[in-house]
Amino acid sequence: MIEFYNKYKKIIYSILGLLVLTSIIVIIVISLNKNPNDNPTVDINQIIENRIVLFGDEKIQLKVGDKYVEPGYYAVSKEGKIDTSKVKVESDVDTSKEGTYTITYIYEDKEISRTIEVIKEEEVPVKPNITFKLKGDLKIEINQGESFTDPGYLAYDDNSNDYTNKVVVRGIVDVNTPGTYTILYTLQEDDGNILELEREVEVKSTYLDATITLSTTEYTKEDISATIKVEGDNFSYIRFPDNIISENKTSTYRISKNGTYTIYIYDKNYQYITKQINVKNIDKEEPTGTCNANFDKGNTTIKITASDSISGIKNYEFYGDGKLIYNGNLSSYAVTNKLKEAYVNVYDKAGNSKKISCNIETSYDLEVHFINVGREDAIVIRDSTKTIFIDGGSYSKRNKITTYLKNLGVTHVDALIGSHLHYNHIQAQAAILKNFTVDKIYYPQDLNTCYSTYCDKADQKYILSEIKKQKKDITIMKVGDSIDIGDMNIYCIGPIKFQKRSQNIYRQNFNSLNFILTYGDTKFMFTGDHVQSSNILKKFDSSILDIDVFKYPHHGNDSLGKKFVNAITPKYVVVTNTKDELASRSEKSYLKNAGASIYYSYKHGNILVTSDGKSVSIKTNVKAVDYKR
Repeated sequence: MIEFYNKYKKIIYSILGLLVLTSIIVIIVISLNKNPNDNPTVDINQIIENRIVLFGDEKIQLKVGDKYVEPGYYAVSKEGKIDTSKVKVESDVDTSKEGTYTITYIYEDKEISRTIEVIKEEEVPVKPNITFKLKGDLKIEINQGESFTDPGYLAYDDNSNDYTNKVVVRGIVDVNTPGTYTILYTLQEDDGNILELEREVEVKSTYLDATITLSTTEYTKEDISATIKVEGDNFSYIRFPDNIISENKTSTYRISKNGTYTIYIYDKNYQYITKQINVKNIDKEEPTGTCNANFDKGNTTIKITASDSISGIKNYEFYGDGKLIYNGNLSSYAVTNKLKEAYVNVYDKAGNSKKISCNIETSYDLEVHFINVGREDAIVIRDSTKTIFIDGGSYSKRNKITTYLKNLGVTHVDALIGSHLHYNHIQAQAAILKNFTVDKIYYPQDLNTCYSTYCDKADQKYILSEIKKQKKDITIMKVGDSIDIGDMNIYCIGPIKFQKRSQNIYRQNFNSLNFILTYGDTKFMFTGDHVQSSNILKKFDSSILDIDVFKYPHHGNDSLGKKFVNAITPKYVVVTNTKDELASRSEKSYLKNAGASIYYSYKHGNILVTSDGKSVSIKTNVKAVDYKR
């Protein structure tokens, strides 16, 4: 009998505890429903007081390493209500070491305790590990009156031995009576050890229901309200997600953000049903997005990329230079003019709006900047993506040219070109290499071998050492070479005949690089300090030489010839100098007769020529910062 008791004492205690709890509830119900007129002289507070009832033994013995599982407890108030949630439990149980521990249960003015004794575990023979698990969920909910079929269980050991037929199942589910039922699954191992599993089956009352109506199902940026209407005479109270209690059958709950909200509706037996509200239509966030306004070929196209993760985009308002130019659901709109400012008001379906400023992107016109560095050359050329730098002047001009480029927003030079190997044209290129990243270097002849044959030491000073320091290669540009840089094309037309040193005279000027830069239908000719006009006329036909802008060689002090001027017929001529060196030359009249307008750096400062690919225009006394990108 003792052996049977030891094996099944947990089950016995659970059954006894359940019987005690049932008896107490019956007594409480009878007491609460008793007619007070039956015995008007009796005060219930004199015979009923706060109580704490423990399930299981008041003294429990565990082995070191065992997990302590609370058998359970409940409290009954003086008024007869079960109020377990206010029981305070104080415990010092540590099953990792031997000892006697106490668990104290306190409910208002009542206090009881349970003793836990932890003893050493005796060594036992190694036995196969048994896997004992339930099929299906550990907690199953069914409605009152529905049939219940146990999903079953599995029991087997490491050696694949089946123990399923040894499992004892206890517990009854009354599908017609609301409540939570426990099914106990017990498996006794060969050594007498008992394994237990539990499954809860909740039979939900059909005598209690509720409907929930939202104040709106449309997208909104405001809070919404949920109206709960409860049906059923068994209703007790509603517990909202914020733990607010309402005893009204019709109640309202305010919701400020999307999510799933669970509402508990309790009956008079403290059973409950749950209702969930899944709110997706509250959108208090502004839309997000980016906007680009691209100007190209006389049109500005505004493109908005916007999103709203909750309600989605409803419509757009496009504004250009402060005026409304479009209102609708198109995400792209074009106007036939260049805009200084553009923004889009984006509206979502909840009524939120966001003003998104547009990044004004220009498919930039070609820019050719003639920097005023005196009687020297420093030329910056760039299209929308690429930058070319020609010459730069002597080393003393390095700060002026680097500052100009930085004010333009230049950080990278795609092509560094030296027109010819004279110090007053290439020395300052050393500063370009130091201050900017450079892809390619182009010269009409190799600077590394120039000194012994053509050049003076001063010509190579600074630039040669910087090229070697940065381990840059020099590309020799020859007649007929065609180089594409961005939307620009460079076509080399000179020097056709290379002249060597003669009688202590260095011939670098005569070996200047001549090339035509083409952008769309417009052409520019760059000449360094000399153009071999007669040789070029013999080699190239007039269709190639018909240009729009001509950089006059040698600062206005070089001969061109009337035939050459009439062949190139430039619209603009730029002369880099400190005085009008063309004043006494016949070329000045040739150019004017050909319809050319002549601009001088000493008079017009920094000169800018632009091209949209169709035509060119010129500006004087420009400031680099006004063209910063």
